Amino acid sequence: MSNIGKEKVKGKYHEWLTDTLTTAANCAVTEGNDAVLADVAAQTRVGNYTQVAAKWFSVSDSLEAVDKAGRKSEIAYQTGLFLKMLARDMEYGLLNNSTSTSTDPRSACGVKGFITTNDVSFTTGTTSTTLTETIFNDNIQECWEAGGNPGMVLAGATLKRKISAFTGNSKLTTNMDADQKKIILSVDYYESDYGIVKIYASRFLATDDGATYESCLILEKEKWALGTLQPLKTEKLAKTGLSTKIQMSTEYTLISRAENANAWIKNCYIG
Repeated sequence: MSNIGKEKVKGKYHEWLTDTLTTAANCAVTEGNDAVLADVAAQTRVGNYTQVAAKWFSVSDSLEAVDKAGRKSEIAYQTGLFLKMLARDMEYGLLNNSTSTSTDPRSACGVKGFITTNDVSFTTGTTSTTLTETIFNDNIQECWEAGGNPGMVLAGATLKRKISAFTGNSKLTTNMDADQKKIILSVDYYESDYGIVKIYASRFLATDDGATYESCLILEKEKWALGTLQPLKTEKLAKTGLSTKIQMSTEYTLISRAENANAWIKNCYIG
């Protein structure tokens, strides 16, 4: 959520339009030539349902009143905690939701549901379906050839380590800090032939087909946005007893401007 744009939406089903450019070609015309009119291509209409997300908790009046070691207010502490849990749930859904549904409760399609053009899936049930540097670069190239400029990669924990171990042209960089007695082997940026991508290890990418396969998402973050119908709000609910009830909620959706500028490599064997 922190890497993509934000915008306001005005309906429970938010729609937007996407364009497709013609293939680049020589545009020379005869001097004095009459105008040759081209048909205007229809824009593609894309949409996604909004999803309501909420958390609730209650704190007894006694717990709020007593002296608590380390904090003044239990309500304030729990509010911060539940807001973090709500944000984690939203991040999980924005990445992993496969479909947009209007049935109650509505569900917003996530990144995995949008990416269909550069959707690479290994066959499960075998240990040979591993992520290699060649496959990684091939998918960055697919995004670039579709007009994209990917700059961000999200990977599961094990795949992040595999990317850090890439040795293309035997040019693995190892940073050594003698004063701190520290060796840094992680790769946070990868410079491909099509630009630099920043590598993030994501805790919220669901594993594929059980616990032995992970996904890798190659994204152009400018092609995504978080659409908000109802901004995040925290409210005290009416008292019905000897406790304070807190509600926090928001309504949002994911906007995908050009899914073919991104890639999803899935079912990578991690053992």
